[in-house]
Amino acid sequence: MNVNVAKSPPMSSGFLPALTAALAAAGLITPAYAQLEVAGELFVDVDATTASVGPVTSIPNSGTLGGFFEARGGGTTVPSIALEGGTAGIRCDGNDFMQLVDALGALVPPPAGLVGANPTATIEVWAYNQNILAEETLVSWGRRGGPDGSNMSFNYGTDGRWGAVGHWGAPDIGWINTGGAPAAGRWHHLVYTYDGSTTRVYADGVLMNQETLPLNTHANTSIQLAAQLEANGTSVTPGLRGSLTLGRVRIHDGALSDTQVLANYNMEKADFIDPTVTPTVLSSGPTHRWSFNEAATPDATGATFMDSVGGAHGTVLGAGASFTGTRLILPGGASGTQAYGDLPNQLISRNSAANSGSGQVSIEGWVRITGGRTWSRIFDIGSTTSGEITGPGGSGNGADYLFYSAQVGGDTGLHRLELRNEDPPGGGTVTRDFGTFGTFNNDLHFVVTWDEATGVITVYENGLLAGSITVDDRMSDLNDVNVWLGRSNFTGDQNAQMQIDEFRIYDHVLTAGEVLGNFQTGPNTVNDGSVPASIVGQPVAVTTYETYAARFSVAAAGSPAPVYQWYRNGVPIDGATDASYTAENVTLDDSGAVFSCVVSNFTGGTPNVVTSEGAALTVLKDTPKLKHRYSFGEAVGQTVARDSNGTADGELRGGATFDGAGRLTLDGASGYVNLPNDIVATIENITIEAWVQDDGSGGWARIFDFGNSAAGEDFPIGQTGAAGTQYMFLSLPSGLGNLRGAYTIGGGGAAEQLIEWVGNRPPAGQMVHIVWTSSGAATTGRLYVDGMLVNENRNVTLTPAALGPTSNNWLGRAQFNDPLFRGQYDEFRIWTGAMTPAEVAASRAAGPNAPICGVCLSITRSGGNITLRWPASASDYFLECSPKLGPDAAWDLVFDTPTVEGDSFVLTLSASEASKYFRLTR
Repeated sequence: MNVNVAKSPPMSSGFLPALTAALAAAGLITPAYAQLEVAGELFVDVDATTASVGPVTSIPNSGTLGGFFEARGGGTTVPSIALEGGTAGIRCDGNDFMQLVDALGALVPPPAGLVGANPTATIEVWAYNQNILAEETLVSWGRRGGPDGSNMSFNYGTDGRWGAVGHWGAPDIGWINTGGAPAAGRWHHLVYTYDGSTTRVYADGVLMNQETLPLNTHANTSIQLAAQLEANGTSVTPGLRGSLTLGRVRIHDGALSDTQVLANYNMEKADFIDPTVTPTVLSSGPTHRWSFNEAATPDATGATFMDSVGGAHGTVLGAGASFTGTRLILPGGASGTQAYGDLPNQLISRNSAANSGSGQVSIEGWVRITGGRTWSRIFDIGSTTSGEITGPGGSGNGADYLFYSAQVGGDTGLHRLELRNEDPPGGGTVTRDFGTFGTFNNDLHFVVTWDEATGVITVYENGLLAGSITVDDRMSDLNDVNVWLGRSNFTGDQNAQMQIDEFRIYDHVLTAGEVLGNFQTGPNTVNDGSVPASIVGQPVAVTTYETYAARFSVAAAGSPAPVYQWYRNGVPIDGATDASYTAENVTLDDSGAVFSCVVSNFTGGTPNVVTSEGAALTVLKDTPKLKHRYSFGEAVGQTVARDSNGTADGELRGGATFDGAGRLTLDGASGYVNLPNDIVATIENITIEAWVQDDGSGGWARIFDFGNSAAGEDFPIGQTGAAGTQYMFLSLPSGLGNLRGAYTIGGGGAAEQLIEWVGNRPPAGQMVHIVWTSSGAATTGRLYVDGMLVNENRNVTLTPAALGPTSNNWLGRAQFNDPLFRGQYDEFRIWTGAMTPAEVAASRAAGPNAPICGVCLSITRSGGNITLRWPASASDYFLECSPKLGPDAAWDLVFDTPTVEGDSFVLTLSASEASKYFRLTR
């Protein structure tokens, strides 16, 4: 008998707890499962966490499909039950897998609820992956080969296109569009849902990505763990099998909600105990150390940077580099001209056992990648087909090398580790890509270790294991005559745009504990366990606007790694124990607060405690002011869109028309609105607001695009070779099918700073309120749909003013040869100042045709009472009254206390009390 309360039909709230308790007492359910959220029927329910360690040939399915998952694979290999940290799971090795079979051993096909047109479903997997590849399968049914949307493969991979879900074709989706996956070496609750129109993927209760597209899943196949099927529906794809561990697997007939996903994660997370790594001090220090603390200079061309340990001093070659006093700044760009760091030859090969070395090496650094440069390298050590290159010029392709890239192609969300042994030819190439959540334009600590005895080359990022490759080459095979920081051995690749804080080489393999200890200790100190804690970078004052986040950071040194505790006005902040602290959603009341950090460690049993300087927070109010307003109320046949709040009238072009009822229509073929040049050129904080309806636009159609194109001003529609150079735009839909906007001053791709609704968009054929805001001081861009904040990016450093002069300022047209917008506008507004969430909601509630007066005071009469109403966001305004108007009017404060109703202050007075004039003052 298989009983699970969560699968039963709905019951009264009084009956359900009693039945649950009775079933648990009878041993028919476990308390851990009594409260699990289930969507519809639970077809598959596998729990390996209590199984005995060792090979596993089958494991029962407690779901309604029954049967058991049977071990399959190549040769004699079978999965095993293994401990990952403190929790057991089914460990698959990349060859073996499991399939659902009945009592007679026949494959069980996926039920009708999981196949066909737009089948709702939820897949929940507790998974552990030590080395994450581009696409590794967790659970699958259907089959590969097409048509689009016909496969069902839930994945744990780094590829930004199909690393999370393989549906085949456009419905594929990654955990994050730029590449990456939940961190390696930890247990994660990974969830896929499809509600009949929208795919969503979650990690540890958090929505990671989503998109809206139809599905039509192949029927009559089978259900697999750690594998998926080829186009014939029976053969298992060899290369996409999971090399990972599955703790629990559940497949539901319906889609869990966000709240239900989070509830299941919170309920079960205590059952999954990650392997623990204890930070340790170094067994021995680096053999080479470059700290880049040379004297600050704006031109470092030809300068030497010192190796303080091994004497292998480096040289800056190429143009554009500078020293800050603590870092080397590389500008990025062409390999033939731009700057990079050149180190002495044979720094890696000399460590080979064949060269009387240790047979081990570790390469460590602290860097910040500040710009997208195609195929740029953090380091590249080897030779080209032209041999050694001794200057910024030269040509050739990489022959021998070990490199770690700053990005993969144009994708700043991935790093690549690659070893090639083709000098002389024949040694082959081994490659591995790693997802890098949040490392672009942030400080990154990396370690690459190589052990000749095992052939394993391992990568760590920010103290955590990222993955590894296994090679049969030795360090002595590497012809390392080009030992470069920021430059590739392929001279067609670009040099890295990055800051280098520290670079080290060791003659031994750092342990996971040493790596974590080094990461926590930081770049300014060798982690040898004998350095008292000190502060090397004080927190700085922060000025921002209300509703934004304020981040404070301290730079500390010490070994063992320092411990941090942040204080606000001398009071410790709960949980604020990192090197940085972020105060969320600050208000005007937070202005004047002072934040400081106490840093401490122990050396030789002696406590060392040091307190940072205090950093003040200043919070300002950013009051948006309407600059331009287009209401499109012109008569049919008119060709000028009037700016009712300024003088920036627009010109209708091509198939752009007024309908005479207050709407602008664009035909998607030739219609757009040309606004005056430089319309946003002086704005630092901005709100762009529109009521707009997409009627089936092509990918990358624009709601607006303000900027310049390499094709010049007003280039002809359809002109090939058109490419934006600096611009701000909002696209509905983007080429990814979502609502996506960006700023850039360096062209498209990685140089763009995105403001987007990840994996989602407003529905076509429906008028919606869309608001884009960005604040230069808060370095934050926000996107709202129908009054709701749908996403924000806290690393938007560009502003409209940063674009400089703009000659193509368009509604409905792009700086590229992209499709034109097909749809309607009811209203379009440009404000100086970034609206708060409350102000956006109030504007949406007022609608597109409401009068705009900044902060409005409305007065209505009902019976014998007068009601005054004004925005609750106007908390710094005062209500005043006067018996008369005119220059000699005496205005007095109204001391009655208003109530709050929704987004408004409301004050009701009797008609006799209100027989006077009222105003708001500030």
